[in-house]
Amino acid sequence: MNTFKSNSFYFKEYSIRLVFQNIVMGLMMAADKIIASLFIGVNALVATNLIGPMQMMIYAVSTLFMSGLGSYIGLLIGQKKISKANSASSLVLAILSIFMVIVTAGVLVFSKEIAYFVGARGSVFKLTKDYLYFVSLGFIPMVLASAMDILIMNDEHPSFVMKVNIGSTLLNLGLNILFVAVFNLHIVGLATATTISHLIHFIISANYFKSHCKTLKLVKPKFDISILKRIIYNGTSDFLGMFSEGLKRYVINIAIITFLTAKHMEAYSIVSMFIIIFISSVYYGTALGLQPIFSKMMGAMAFPRLVPLLKYSVKFSHVIALVVFLIAMPLMPTILGFFISDPVTIQIGFYIYLTFGFATLFENLPNAIIMFFTAINRPLESIVFSVVRTIILLPVLSYFAIAHLGQSGLMIGTLLAELIVIAATVIYMKSIDFTHMQVVE
Repeated sequence: MNTFKSNSFYFKEYSIRLVFQNIVMGLMMAADKIIASLFIGVNALVATNLIGPMQMMIYAVSTLFMSGLGSYIGLLIGQKKISKANSASSLVLAILSIFMVIVTAGVLVFSKEIAYFVGARGSVFKLTKDYLYFVSLGFIPMVLASAMDILIMNDEHPSFVMKVNIGSTLLNLGLNILFVAVFNLHIVGLATATTISHLIHFIISANYFKSHCKTLKLVKPKFDISILKRIIYNGTSDFLGMFSEGLKRYVINIAIITFLTAKHMEAYSIVSMFIIIFISSVYYGTALGLQPIFSKMMGAMAFPRLVPLLKYSVKFSHVIALVVFLIAMPLMPTILGFFISDPVTIQIGFYIYLTFGFATLFENLPNAIIMFFTAINRPLESIVFSVVRTIILLPVLSYFAIAHLGQSGLMIGTLLAELIVIAATVIYMKSIDFTHMQVVE
């Protein structure tokens, strides 16, 4: 019989570790960007921002398998079906390897066309194309390292996942200083540093999984369509969420390029990075960290524990994000000054942080509820919330709000979308009796 610990224990041991990991990694990435800005120019930041949505869309397809796998093997471990969990893990890793080889080859061949598609023009175009070409070489180890981390988390080693992610990020920072600041390799050095850090991360995680994981082990992959369908079924909601998040960012980039100015694009490229660090990473880390716990509770039929843990995590993650956002507020003009020297652009950036950052504070419950339903192996609810939120509401409202209201549209479009989803979430959750549920086989 499974015995589960307190909500505070899981929040501290799983969520806080990932939140801390994400913030530290984000700050180290910001340091990378400062190096790029100082030694390459602000156009390097714009180039990486333009590529960001496309990277998210590619990563989203791998998330289809990784997220579905994480929820499914958590359920199987809760049911004590370890052999089936190992079989599912090995199958997904084999499929991910094949898929990422195909994706990487496609990006290498069509890097020029992709750079144009995401909106790169003029002096930004070559930077975008070169960055995409060389950073794509790290797609395979990046995805496989993330898959290994999910397996290690489900094997109850969250501290290792935090350490290896922070370590690889520090390595990335050190390599960026070496390649960009010392060897003057420009955007190619920036991309190469990222690729090498992903490769080292994968090697360390794979070795740790092989040597230290006790419950989960890799076995010879055996194709099983029923397992694959179940994993895809579970992962569809998170896939749609991440894919549409990339789509949303792409739409916002295009809206800014179309309706605002180059200064707004520069400011948004910097500020959005810090909003992800200070707010989104807190919410995402909290929800992702608890996914294996929710799955195991579901597998063990500990249904009354589900909603209290969800409420606890949403409440405290919101407090953390708000505090971090407020602390960073007076520092933001100084932070912006590390990247850009133009006073007008700094003023635009600070305004975007205040308004768009405030609206992003409301993404907590919408993000949490999507991952929650995926974790308890009820992806249909996740799919509905994900599609409505990130494919319909966020991109559509953001685009038209920017078109008609200018830079304030970033806040208003995002805020309206999140408030609609929050209202729908509260109403729907009240209609479900979580004390009596059925485990879907």
